[in-house]
Amino acid sequence: MRLNIKVSTGKLWAFATVLFTVFFMSCDDDYNDSPAQELDIQVRSTSLGNVLTDANGRTLYFFTRDTDGNSACTGGCLDSWPVFSVDTPSLGTGLDGGNFSTITRSEGGSQLTYKGWPLYYFSGDSEQGDVNGENVGGRWFVAKPDYDIMLAEQIVAGQETRYLVDGEGNSLYRFANDTENQSNCTGGCLDNWPVFGSQNPVLPSVLNLTDFGTIGNGASLQSTFESRPLYYFINDNVRGDVNGHEVGSVWFLEDIQ
Repeated sequence: MRLNIKVSTGKLWAFATVLFTVFFMSCDDDYNDSPAQELDIQVRSTSLGNVLTDANGRTLYFFTRDTDGNSACTGGCLDSWPVFSVDTPSLGTGLDGGNFSTITRSEGGSQLTYKGWPLYYFSGDSEQGDVNGENVGGRWFVAKPDYDIMLAEQIVAGQETRYLVDGEGNSLYRFANDTENQSNCTGGCLDNWPVFGSQNPVLPSVLNLTDFGTIGNGASLQSTFESRPLYYFINDNVRGDVNGHEVGSVWFLEDIQ
């Protein structure tokens, strides 16, 4: 009787061991078959706030001269600012695929854009979280996912002009007949010059938040820069358009010196 008990106990332990081994291998197989997805573009926190990065955490950048949505960085410029290109990127939490697109570069090849801004690396970044390209030459800025206001640059009326745009590159204007923190564009005027409004705007580092304010409220909320109300122009049809500049000699791009 004692012998039978010992044998049964041994069989029980052997059976338990087999079950444990099978279970462990099964879990391990499931883990190996379903690795974590490597995301091509993510939002990561840096010393400058949240920025777009690649899968390895390298920061991506915008160039103010890419005003019309095409890349103005060519030739030797690309040695310092290599293009970022992914055909169908997998996106991290909070990113909308509708904000991404692809352009064909003038020398061939493709480049990914975000809200119309071509995306680049900076050769001076070596580690995850580096943002050494910020404000280089006053023209390069980290690619934040939620800019309300950015800078654009192009030749306007024969002069190199740097001016305010919204996060998607649409030109912003001032009205010479406005007074400090007071819009004098009312009624039908607003049909042609819709207001631009954003509270606590996200800005590139070269701009000071204290220079921006708001007037009005609700649907009539309007942003100001240095106490001047900001507007769009109805006849600007695509990013890069500056058709409102010098209209009636009273409407001007909000240029930045």
